[in-house]
Amino acid sequence: MKHYKTLAFFAALALAAGCASSNKTPAQAGTPAAQASTAPDSRIDGNFPANSPFAKLKLGMTQGQVHEILGQPTDTKSYQTGKAWIPFYFGPDVMRTDEFYKGVGIITYTGAGIGGVHWTVYRAIYNAAEDGYPND
Repeated sequence: MKHYKTLAFFAALALAAGCASSNKTPAQAGTPAAQASTAPDSRIDGNFPANSPFAKLKLGMTQGQVHEILGQPTDTKSYQTGKAWIPFYFGPDVMRTDEFYKGVGIITYTGAGIGGVHWTVYRAIYNAAEDGYPND
């Protein structure tokens, strides 16, 4: 009987911890500024010409949308992030994929996690000198 009381105590403690509230109002939680503050390295960067297809890219676009704009990449590279090793992390950022476009730049996608793979643009770096292949 003593073990049941201990088990019930820890179960109640876990439920209470899971019910913690946030200081954000619902309006703040969905704003791009609130989302951007959690990923400071998520950006579209580089001195690309205004008429370049690269100028049409937006953060959060799907991989298919990017392929419609830029076509197929020259090469790709997938890797795990450090979040893959966090116990009980069930978010979407455990894997990333880089797509290399020769003469254009590198597009980084995130979105692989416990719910499946839904690649979206995390970072896009324009570089006209890009050779199109991973350099590691």
